[in-house]
Amino acid sequence: MSLRLVATCVLGLEEILAGELAALAVGGIERQKGAVIFSGNWEDAWRANWRLRAANRVLVELATWDSADGDALAAGAGRVVESDVEWDGVSGGELLHPTRTFALRATSSASRVRDTRWVALRVKDGLVDAQRRRWGHRASVQRRQPDVALRVWLHRDRASLLLDTSGESLDHRGYRRVTSAAPVREQLAAACVLASGWDGSGPVVDPMCGSGTLLAEAAAWALGLAPGRCRPGFGFERLPGFDPAKWLQVRREQIPAAGPGVRLHGVDRSPTAIAAARENLEAAGLGDRAELTTGDADSFDPPRGPGLVVVNPAHGERLAEEQDQWPRLGDLLKHRYTGWRAVVLAGGPSRGRHIGLKPRSRIPVKNGPLDARILVFELY
Repeated sequence: MSLRLVATCVLGLEEILAGELAALAVGGIERQKGAVIFSGNWEDAWRANWRLRAANRVLVELATWDSADGDALAAGAGRVVESDVEWDGVSGGELLHPTRTFALRATSSASRVRDTRWVALRVKDGLVDAQRRRWGHRASVQRRQPDVALRVWLHRDRASLLLDTSGESLDHRGYRRVTSAAPVREQLAAACVLASGWDGSGPVVDPMCGSGTLLAEAAAWALGLAPGRCRPGFGFERLPGFDPAKWLQVRREQIPAAGPGVRLHGVDRSPTAIAAARENLEAAGLGDRAELTTGDADSFDPPRGPGLVVVNPAHGERLAEEQDQWPRLGDLLKHRYTGWRAVVLAGGPSRGRHIGLKPRSRIPVKNGPLDARILVFELY
């Protein structure tokens, strides 16, 4: 029996994430708000963690049940332990045995039980009480790096118990050693590259590069480098049924490389940001492909193109400064990068409305707590 899997993402990235999953040849792809559901086996879950660029986490749905109150929440969780259900060969007796530490987080929406702490407490009570009944003792709660990380989603009085296979969020790639002010998260940077439709040809330029995240994600895609390659590990490596030999095979699978000769060019007015970008790109194994320059975007002489321009202008400035910033960026792109493709992560009050260029596509997203847009331009 296949697993029902859930890849979560930043709001707005569902279509991009669904496209990534389709490329992995998994089944049952279904977009939801902030997530994409798909079906597969444990190796598909490992592969999704290793290769998905726009995902936050990969979860396995263990059970769902009606839960209008705390008692129903606890009873449903207890049944998962006592029924000894199996998930693609891994039984509840293995996964939820009291020798394994666990942690549990909860969310609630459109339900009578709204307090997420109460939701988590009652589900935890149901799990450990059932463990005592079955084995005579209960598991320990361990908030950091538990053996089993569980999540409860309560929506419209129906609970879903999910197993987190990722561990630390997937946007923690492992290469970003130093950050600059307001850095873009890795999965959102990767989504900008994927949304651009870039074919991998030509150089990549970020004229406001900060700590280099957009450059790193563009190069990783072009070179066919797995986004999980620099991470110290994943949550599924602590689960029953994990097979190190099969995991090695997954990591050795060839990933398409659209631009094997890609070169990176980053510019920033801050020497501190350039130093951070250099260290991060070295950690990502991309230092030999990057030329980083301290200076102003307006005075930078782009390399021979065409190629891809990626830029995340400063967010949250005063409106008057925003209105000046966007036309200047539009003029820069139009006059310096003719024939190139550009993708702009536009935040702030105007979200790029005054850039003076017509985007080929516009994707509303959340950049942390801020509303933003991924804008893609063909520069003629």
